[in-house]
Amino acid sequence: MENQVIPVRKPKRTKDKELAKLELIQAVAEIIRTKGYTGLGVNKIAQKAGLHKKLIYRYFGNVDNLIEQYIVEKDFWIIASEELSNKAAVNSESNLEDVISTILEQQFHFFYNEQEMQELILWELSGKSFLMNSISKAREELGEKFLTLTDKYFEDSDINFRALSALLTAGIYYIILHSRVSTFCGLDIRNKEDKEEILRTLKLVIHRAFESAKKK
Repeated sequence: MENQVIPVRKPKRTKDKELAKLELIQAVAEIIRTKGYTGLGVNKIAQKAGLHKKLIYRYFGNVDNLIEQYIVEKDFWIIASEELSNKAAVNSESNLEDVISTILEQQFHFFYNEQEMQELILWELSGKSFLMNSISKAREELGEKFLTLTDKYFEDSDINFRALSALLTAGIYYIILHSRVSTFCGLDIRNKEDKEEILRTLKLVIHRAFESAKKK
């Protein structure tokens, strides 16, 4: 039996450009969601979108730029870092704890609910992609603006909040990724009670750090 050929569709008018770009980005998302990052490729993306592959080059330059556009629109820290750093900057030191707790709680919910981002982090951790390494560096540069605000608060304490943030952020990534295969430390975050306990403890750890810094 011959393989079914999926017809490609080319936008007929200039005004279709933005629609075609959106469909190509959505095709990237669908492939990541169903096949993982290893399923990405010019031909597969174009086929999924039902468009000619030359439109990827016309509108994005190359496939890496297309994937990067998708990631930039999807990544939690890239989207939120500027807004969150501005929010923290206009808040008093007494509110910085609440801002940070909210950020990490939002990150948890976002990463938990976004399978595509889980696949992208796995891709990043594979260390085989120049594109993902570049995205990671961009995320770090944006995060630096926010972490600088906490440096001043903890500078005279024995709390290294950058180290604590690294552990909490990495913990969020790992426990969510690990939940795809089994429980972790006897907790199943697919269970509402266990997930709420993780979030409660996350907030408690941040609170204890700030309380300790107040005693400096």
